[in-house]
Amino acid sequence: MEFMKGADISSLQAMEDSGAVYYDFDGIKKDAIEILKAHGFNWGRLRIWNQPTTSFDRGDYCDLKHTVEMAKRVRRYGLKLLLDFHYSDTWADWKCQKVPMQWRQIPGKRLSEAVYQYTSQVLQALGEAQAAPDMVQIGNEIGRGILWDYGSYDHPDQLAELLNGGIHAVRDMSSGGRRPQVMLHVECGGNAQQTEKFFTTMTACGAADFDVIGLSYYPYWAGPYANLLQNMKRIQEKLQKPVVIVETAFPYTDNSTDDMPNVVTGELTKKTTGLEPSEENQRKVMDEILRLVRNEPNGAGVFYWEPVWYCIKGVGAYKGVGNEWENQALFDQRGRALSGLRAFEAIGREAKTDTDKQRKKD
Repeated sequence: MEFMKGADISSLQAMEDSGAVYYDFDGIKKDAIEILKAHGFNWGRLRIWNQPTTSFDRGDYCDLKHTVEMAKRVRRYGLKLLLDFHYSDTWADWKCQKVPMQWRQIPGKRLSEAVYQYTSQVLQALGEAQAAPDMVQIGNEIGRGILWDYGSYDHPDQLAELLNGGIHAVRDMSSGGRRPQVMLHVECGGNAQQTEKFFTTMTACGAADFDVIGLSYYPYWAGPYANLLQNMKRIQEKLQKPVVIVETAFPYTDNSTDDMPNVVTGELTKKTTGLEPSEENQRKVMDEILRLVRNEPNGAGVFYWEPVWYCIKGVGAYKGVGNEWENQALFDQRGRALSGLRAFEAIGREAKTDTDKQRKKD
């Protein structure tokens, strides 16, 4: 498999509809996906919410309609697609896994059927649009479970049952041709023990038919690169699965341009990584993470979260609030490309150079 260099661009439509523009290093305005592709990105990632009602001010994006539109656009630019099911109407992560409103009256033992049917419906719609995903995430940052409380990690058999609902839908839909890979994604990229415990438990409970392990690794929260390295080596030893860092980022500035404080500040990054927010350090951190992952035998790729989400009024974390992440975009407040993009371009050149050297040796 080609090394995955990805970007989560789930906010792009909302950004553009609210006036966002993007400029490449040459100063020319272009489609953000075109810019990403020109600098080495070969995958796009899209999250999908069941029936969002609280997302962005101009409308509820990340639903099926918008996801189909974006998936077709990703395909037009020749990128592969990772589809990220949250199985919620809003953000689902290790802190919150709310059951979608339409499913709240469904008994726990039937939730796996709802997961199966919904996953099948979405994949069928994407297939009919000629935009089927190449990889599917069954849940987002699921180390503590999905669809709480029934599917919390405290009930591992029930969690495995729900995961299998999604996994079986992907396998069944792929029987007619395209076969997307299945990813299970946990938040604990810097914690080898927690990662191993989750996957060995799920495997023992019967949720074993997955292809790729996805990790979130934000160095200011997850600890030094050595933690990630140890985790990847442990996964290779114990689980023999490829690993994708499916979420990572680093701030290029400590400034906030709206009334919502940034979730990652210079105080935090200097305390935890010894680095202050800067364009140079953003590039440096991305260089390190990309190189580390590519050099591991099971390192399959790295995705940046969310590079196009700079600060535009109305495109905040929820309706009526600001953007807490804008200082970690790969475009500045005017939409101009930042040098962090070049880390993804550079790792592509390094990979090509290494291949060329090996061919000459052979």
